[in-house]
Amino acid sequence: MARNPIFYCCLVAAVAVSAQAAPQDKLDNLDVDEILNSDRLLKSYIQCMLDADDGKCTAEGKEIKSRLPKVFATGCGDCTPSHLERAVKALKHITDKYPAEWAKLKAKFDRTGEYTKQHAETWKQIGVSV
Repeated sequence: MARNPIFYCCLVAAVAVSAQAAPQDKLDNLDVDEILNSDRLLKSYIQCMLDADDGKCTAEGKEIKSRLPKVFATGCGDCTPSHLERAVKALKHITDKYPAEWAKLKAKFDRTGEYTKQHAETWKQIGVSV
């Protein structure tokens, strides 16, 4: 029985395209606006970030929490453009409307204030006062 060469060409093309496609990030579908527009949701996420017990966190909350130390350390320097845009939106909202919670987050993820000082000017240039 002869193999269909068109089938193999399509199979090779499909594999090549899927290999080149960027992997989906766990947070790409997170609706930041929905969270920021709901005090209940936002406070739940903030509590997740502050609490040592991941039992109160959603899967997305756990993912954000795992990334926060690096975001603080690098000033989101290695964030994708999409992640940076959402980080800026979230930081502006939290620093403006929830300064006490922002202070707690900084105390947890930037104990010495080193990262805040190091990246303050960069954040200021994009409209966030850290």
